[in-house]
Amino acid sequence: MDGTKPHRELLTVLGSGFGLGLYIPGLLLAGRLNAIGQPTAVEVFESLMTEERQSGILRSRKAYHRSFPVAQMAARRPLDLSSSLDEGRAAELLDTWERENRRRFLVLSGHWLPLLERYRLRQPETKADLLYVDAGLPPSWESLRHYRPDYAEGYTEVRLYDGERIKLLHPLRVTEDASIVPYEAREPRYLVHGGGWGMGTYRQVIPELRARGFLLDLVAYEPEEAADTEPGERVYMIDPTWVPWRPDESGCYGFPPFGRVDAGTETEFRRGTERHGLFEVTAQARAVIGKPGAGTMIDSLGAATPLLMLEPFGEHEKVNAHVWETLGFGIPYAAWKEAGFPEAPLADMHERLREALRTTPDLAEIYAKQLAGETPDLLEGQGPSTDAGIATGLETVRKTEGSGGRR
Repeated sequence: MDGTKPHRELLTVLGSGFGLGLYIPGLLLAGRLNAIGQPTAVEVFESLMTEERQSGILRSRKAYHRSFPVAQMAARRPLDLSSSLDEGRAAELLDTWERENRRRFLVLSGHWLPLLERYRLRQPETKADLLYVDAGLPPSWESLRHYRPDYAEGYTEVRLYDGERIKLLHPLRVTEDASIVPYEAREPRYLVHGGGWGMGTYRQVIPELRARGFLLDLVAYEPEEAADTEPGERVYMIDPTWVPWRPDESGCYGFPPFGRVDAGTETEFRRGTERHGLFEVTAQARAVIGKPGAGTMIDSLGAATPLLMLEPFGEHEKVNAHVWETLGFGIPYAAWKEAGFPEAPLADMHERLREALRTTPDLAEIYAKQLAGETPDLLEGQGPSTDAGIATGLETVRKTEGSGGRR
């Protein structure tokens, strides 16, 4: 043996820019795989759409932000986006894959599957895994199942969570455990946001949190929202001109340009190289207040920051909320409010999240080994579950009722 590392075949990660719950996880996983020697490339489904359809998605983003009921209604409608593709762009991508002999794929969005199956006709040796970053089946996969109930036949399904057994299988780590900020070292600040597109009821809870004297970190999604602040609050924003399916000058996809908004000064938007800017804020917060989306759950676990959950977006996020509460990683915001906004159970959740990270195999590491043929398929996990006797977050809160939460 000469000690040289074996050649590893390029893995193509197929993500989506519809919301950021299938976009940022794809970048995070690709980055971690690259760091441990597994080469990756990332593609974003919406980049293949016609200009008209891309403009329609941007209009939908604004509509969903301004009306959560509109977003909820849209989530219930099955969509087949095959007709939305620019055939020239799609054909060019397939030609590139064939020319480069791409054979390994990881798929985060169900909208990719019809195109991927066209490629498999050209390259029969193609192998693809389907990655579910929600505990429930999100809209792109639910839509695919509506039209093709057997869509997963011939693929390996990889999950972060087991929604039926309520189990953490393979966490997608954002940072190393040693860099997680201890709970007692964090400022008493609470992060309030609506995920990648600013959806949900998060703005409705801001007045009551202010009335109780909480220090807030807020995410704004439109310029006028950034002006609605109180003394001591910090406001952050993704560059409103940024579009996730437009690659940078080098032709690569990157994390959203993110910055703190200060009145009277021009906001400096910066792009993280290893992780997204919102995670850095999450890592310093006592808790995140928002809907239980895939990206928010990854941030919650990765930073060991409890999640105070608002109304979920769609059936898949209802499953997300159930998993997070049952594992003791978060609780419904309404239950926390009813208990008097106590802080003690949040510290317990932080420790539980940190222990889960410490004891559960990292997705990137185990997946890289699988690609190299060093481990079996990712069908089971060793993470915490309800079988382990972990108290739920709601039970923890109820034990503290009457003990006097912070003002």
